[in-house]
Amino acid sequence: DYGFALPNDVELFVLMGEGGHDDHDDHDDHSDEGDDHDDHSDEGDDHDDDDGEIHADEDEEVFMYDPHSWLSPLAFEAQLAVVLDSLVLNFPNGTNIFNTNAVAYSAQLQALDNGFNDAFGDSGDCDTAGVTKTIIANHNAYSYMTLKYDIEVVSLHGLDPEGEPSPEDIAEVVDHINEEGITVLFVEEFTDQGAVDSIVQQTGVSIQILYTMELSPSDANDNYLSLMNKNLESLISGIGC
Repeated sequence: DYGFALPNDVELFVLMGEGGHDDHDDHDDHSDEGDDHDDHSDEGDDHDDDDGEIHADEDEEVFMYDPHSWLSPLAFEAQLAVVLDSLVLNFPNGTNIFNTNAVAYSAQLQALDNGFNDAFGDSGDCDTAGVTKTIIANHNAYSYMTLKYDIEVVSLHGLDPEGEPSPEDIAEVVDHINEEGITVLFVEEFTDQGAVDSIVQQTGVSIQILYTMELSPSDANDNYLSLMNKNLESLISGIGC
């Protein structure tokens, strides 16, 4: 089963759920509670010392989970089912076309998954070629994809896209590249490649893109399937199988 991995400070709300507008009745019950907040003003003063404080362990928890679940085609297919259920619930007149489109798109996602399995699964092309399924990435946004297809990721700064690698982190990655004979460094589509110049200069690796699809694609003709197929081709090329 696949689900959504959310950072600890993110809440998931489903709009227009089965309860419909009746759910709003509960919100009306809280109107009186708002008046009670004045009574807690003194209590709030007691916490002033903590309000602006960022604790290291809390900061780490934000990046405990990789939110990029859509980078596994089967996890993305699970999300497709959620969207389909919501569309059918709220627009029942379109049920037939929604189901038809969902079945067709699901088949495309299954074919995409098969492509990844043919390359990286047990007895896939990479296993047959005997290559090490290890990639180097500037930051690890690819946990769902690489876990599903048994690919190891060595990253400069983990899940935090804004993280700054230390000299020790860079040295460790350089050692890994040299020891494994890795020739490609993967970055996201909008990464400033100057940020990895040091590694390129020290190792001679080339840069390839793995698309995370967090932002609209630079090419309007691209979509999820086309970009994931580009990811597949880049991984096959970068790993060397």
